Amino acid sequence: MLKLAGIVLLSLLTFHVAASEMLEVNGGSIEYEMKGGGDTVVLFDAGALSGMSGWDSIWTDLSAEITAVRFSRLGEGNSGACQGQRSASDYVDEVDQLLAKLKIERPIVYVGHSLGGITARNFATTHAGDVKAMLMVEPAIPRDVDIVTQLNPANGQEEIDEIKQNDYAAGEGKWCFLDVIWDKSTIPGFAEIGDIPVTLIAGVKVPEEAPTVFQSREGRRLWGHYQREWAEQFPQGKAVLTNKSGHFVQDDEPELVVSELIKLLDRL
Repeated sequence: MLKLAGIVLLSLLTFHVAASEMLEVNGGSIEYEMKGGGDTVVLFDAGALSGMSGWDSIWTDLSAEITAVRFSRLGEGNSGACQGQRSASDYVDEVDQLLAKLKIERPIVYVGHSLGGITARNFATTHAGDVKAMLMVEPAIPRDVDIVTQLNPANGQEEIDEIKQNDYAAGEGKWCFLDVIWDKSTIPGFAEIGDIPVTLIAGVKVPEEAPTVFQSREGRRLWGHYQREWAEQFPQGKAVLTNKSGHFVQDDEPELVVSELIKLLDRL
């Protein structure tokens, strides 16, 4: 997601402290929280730097009829530190270990926001049959750079290069997710994941003053278009575009995320 540092650091001001437990995975300790006792397990994977507190705005409103699990990846929240740049497979393995150590029966429902959406796609691809549905909340997709170069053909690539350079400078020695966030290769879709129910929520709110073309009216339209395009390749895919939210839909419209999760679960 472009402008990563500014968006994420601003959002952290609204997060609360969450009660958590710890478990060991390869590389260190990660914090997690489980609640509810239903047969359907729903895993919540937050965006970069958010930690499991990225779901605070909806956590108390989740149904007691599900078993909800949230966690902080290594390097975030109260989890142990991460080392160097991690790979997409590192994040997938982390989730696999979490589920195994918690003795969670699969398949699960995977809810992913931003970077968590990347891991959700990759986990569903590499662990066939372990995911029975996905709710994607503003998942990171590589088309963000396409939007910038399309709307600003003269200077768009220069703008992208500067943002990337700034991200790596700001995160040196502490942000282990940058290689994954900045990987703009083709992402898995229906052909790789299979025919499961998928709901995607994209925030297309236009700010009063757009600092970049990515956040302009046309930039927001294209963002929604590309997100919808990915979701609707699935026979059971559904896209929800909201002009009331930015990147953190779960904070701007928590009731929308909870409602779409309920609808998704009703489709199982």
